[in-house]
Amino acid sequence: MKNLHIPAICVHAYGGPEQLQLQEVPVPVPAKDQVLIKVVASGVNPIDWKIREGFMKHPLPYIPGVEASGIVTAVGEGVFGKKIGDEVYGSVDGSYATYAISTAELLFRKPPGVSFEEAATMAGARTAWGALFDVAGLVKGQRILIHAGAGGVGHFAVQLAFNAGAYVIATASEENLDFVTSLGANEVIDYNAAPFETQVAPVDIVFDTVGGDVTERSLAVLKPEGLLLCIVQMPDAEKMAAAGVRALWGGTKTLASMQEVHKLLDKGLIQPYVRKVFHSLSEAAAAQEYSKHGGSGRGKIVLKISEG
Repeated sequence: MKNLHIPAICVHAYGGPEQLQLQEVPVPVPAKDQVLIKVVASGVNPIDWKIREGFMKHPLPYIPGVEASGIVTAVGEGVFGKKIGDEVYGSVDGSYATYAISTAELLFRKPPGVSFEEAATMAGARTAWGALFDVAGLVKGQRILIHAGAGGVGHFAVQLAFNAGAYVIATASEENLDFVTSLGANEVIDYNAAPFETQVAPVDIVFDTVGGDVTERSLAVLKPEGLLLCIVQMPDAEKMAAAGVRALWGGTKTLASMQEVHKLLDKGLIQPYVRKVFHSLSEAAAAQEYSKHGGSGRGKIVLKISEG
């Protein structure tokens, strides 16, 4: 495929969705320990539009996207355990393209019963695992409140906490109460019906995937020395001290956490849910705007780029 060009979304300047330009770029060539995949689907995550808008810096120009599913089409020197034709998913920088490269160890075999669209959302499971277990050390019997239990990270967190034997409480909109219950939550609170802090008995851990005023309101439902686990923003230090609780940043991204959630996915112990699929690279701007403004929903957003 040398000297060939492929369609990709490129960003040359920070700004709004108009900065997502569909262009032709050279086919990437896998280096040592890398593989080239034909991208079938890319996960669409808040980090995608946050980088585009300049909240997080990235060398320009760049191709957005941090996770994908697809089919291995070439392997670099030193790659073992991956071969041409394998259906894979995992961490893929620059996944808003028809072909992309990734380090071989960051890609995992897609289970036959999992669709490409579902597999492209698994970074949410990695985030949830890292926060709950690597950072918070969640153990059986603890009480945990998970905000936005139907969301892209939350729906994985509910399943993982349930599998770990925790007592799981989650917030959700009215239309998602039954869905979050089906994931394993012991209690599901309609956050529109009344303030969640008036409906929850004290918990050991709050997993805040929402931010805004939810972060500091969560301090009120923690037991003394309880833990507020944050992946959006941290609470005010003085208010945290006054409440007698702790807060930790839970936004870890480790290979070990991805390996753990892959085992669960392979055994059918967790299920990814896709909220909405946008078809073709030309819908990248619409997908990011939906991620930013789409409101409550179930699962994650996917950009379908090609057929598997």
